[in-house]
Amino acid sequence: MNFKTRVDSVQKDLTTAEKKVANYIVKHQEETVKSNVEQLAKASGSSSATIVRMVKKLDINSFTTMKIMISMDLVGQDNETERKLDIKANESFKSIDDKLAENEIKNIRQTKDLLKETDCENTVKRLLKTRTLYVFGIGASALAAENIHQKWSRIGFHVIVGRDLNVFLAELSNSSEGDTLWLISNSGETPEIVYVAQYAKVKKLFCITLTMFGQNKLSKLSNIALKTCKPMEPDVRVGATNSITGQFYVIDTILYLYFSRDFNRSFEAITSSKSIVKDYKKHFKL
Repeated sequence: MNFKTRVDSVQKDLTTAEKKVANYIVKHQEETVKSNVEQLAKASGSSSATIVRMVKKLDINSFTTMKIMISMDLVGQDNETERKLDIKANESFKSIDDKLAENEIKNIRQTKDLLKETDCENTVKRLLKTRTLYVFGIGASALAAENIHQKWSRIGFHVIVGRDLNVFLAELSNSSEGDTLWLISNSGETPEIVYVAQYAKVKKLFCITLTMFGQNKLSKLSNIALKTCKPMEPDVRVGATNSITGQFYVIDTILYLYFSRDFNRSFEAITSSKSIVKDYKKHFKL
């Protein structure tokens, strides 16, 4: 994810002073990479402390890392004047085909840049000692929850996926210390999902969240906050295509990492599940 995209993703979380610095940097990238903190503070009419806080909110390790990121952006700068988003009346097949492919590739690449190795490894370590995994999402994020249920069940994991909030809360009330909750919400602000996270906090249940990049209520309530890039989608859209792509990418990364760390048992489980499905299908061949 490039610097400008990061700034766009967290605009609502920045203070007025931090926005001033961020917008200055976006407009003066070449000058920024040549400056130290004090020089940038003077040029942008801010303070060194404001710059440090802004860098932290952008989830960048340090001021130096930010400059390296901007330098890379300048080298591979994309000259597009507008994002290719959603759909127009009577649009050609080629336009739709190219647009969707391009946006999906960009989404995965930017999510890959955001995904932290330590977060993924810590997620897997937690799952390796989890007895029951509770998963919940609403709307398009429910598809990601179902994806987790389907894939983890195949490797012998006990997964409970929420399809009705009332029922799910009843199931969650019977969870124990050895269980884990995984909540999915692109915005991280979905009221029902936030409520479940707050309940988990009171119950002291380990909580993993998957949201888009930026500060949000849900990630603040989690033990591990996994992030996707901010999807390239307008407010009114045909479907949540890009957000789902990012969520599935993170889920698959965690799954493969888990499988690798628990290879023998997972391989045996997935072989067994494949065998029973294959045998079952034999009974319905014409």
